[in-house]
Amino acid sequence: MDERVLQFRVGVVVVASAMVTVVLVMLFGAWPSMLAPQYTLNIRFPEAPGITVDTPVRKSGVLVGRVSRVELLDEGGVLVSTNINRSFPLRRNETCRIGSGSLLGDAVLEFVPSGQDELLARFDINRNGRLDPEEEKLAFDMLADGDFLSDGVVAANPLRVLVNLEQSISSAFSSIQNAGDEVAQVARTVNTALDSTEGSVPRLLQKTELALDGLSETMRTVQNLLGDEQLSAQLQKSLREMPQFIQESRETLAIARKTFEDFQQVSEKAQVNLDNLEQFTGPLGERADELYEEVRRSAIELRRTVTNVAEFSESLREGQGTLGKLVQDDELYVSISNLVTNAEELSRRLKPIVEDVRIFTDKIARDPSQLGVRGALDKRPTGLKTGVTPW
Repeated sequence: MDERVLQFRVGVVVVASAMVTVVLVMLFGAWPSMLAPQYTLNIRFPEAPGITVDTPVRKSGVLVGRVSRVELLDEGGVLVSTNINRSFPLRRNETCRIGSGSLLGDAVLEFVPSGQDELLARFDINRNGRLDPEEEKLAFDMLADGDFLSDGVVAANPLRVLVNLEQSISSAFSSIQNAGDEVAQVARTVNTALDSTEGSVPRLLQKTELALDGLSETMRTVQNLLGDEQLSAQLQKSLREMPQFIQESRETLAIARKTFEDFQQVSEKAQVNLDNLEQFTGPLGERADELYEEVRRSAIELRRTVTNVAEFSESLREGQGTLGKLVQDDELYVSISNLVTNAEELSRRLKPIVEDVRIFTDKIARDPSQLGVRGALDKRPTGLKTGVTPW
């Protein structure tokens, strides 16, 4: 074959391969995504199984970006940098999770909505158990270029779960085998017992039949009781009232407990009062004879006083003495009454004289010269003075 023809064919194959590559890139969306504007997000994971450069990043199953770098941190964990298409905004309340894109275990980064517990753990700053308007606004903010997310999570890998369950499955199979051996042993033991107790088995079956008959009779009795509509309604009413009865019983027990506590306090106070009373009555007991003697003398004196009062009352009744005559003699009473009346009349007449004496003494106090030698030598009438009005 001519060498030029061979080179031409090779060139045609190369050009066709390039065109097919371009078409495939455009079909799978890599080319438009590389041309679209992007922003970077850095996410920290405790581990990143299967994550490499160009690992897809999805949200709700839609491709929104790809992994640009994977870095192992010295303090532990993995830092994954991603390039996200700006036409797909992401919010802070979304969690980045490493999941499996297929049954073959292909890794993929997914942004999924966070649960309520995760939102409270991340955005409940004041720890009051709910998101305030400011905290909720912070949770719904958009992620910007260069933001760092430290709460990346790794979903469980089904294959890893199966591998971890290998030991548990082996233990389960061993337990099942041991259980089967024990069941077989029990069966052999039962067969041996039945063979050795041929007469006991019929008796046991007869007793079992009688027990079943008794149980059937009991069930019929219960069915008859429950079949009574009135009794059934009463039972239902009692069951409905049972919670209220339990609540009332609890309240009664609480009141009784409170009453016992109050009674205990009263008993304690009574004990204190008894102790105080004992301290008071102790000295009284020591001086009992002396106190008794004083009480006896007081009783004698009281008896004498009562006797004197009785004698005094008798004297008044019989008209003896001054008070008796005052009480019994009407003329003496009238004389005393007239005496009081005359004293009142005399007091009424003396009142102007006393007032004149008061005025006289007041004038003498104002002008003492009206008395004495100077007053006697004065040619003016006594009691008269220039500018002074006579009485």
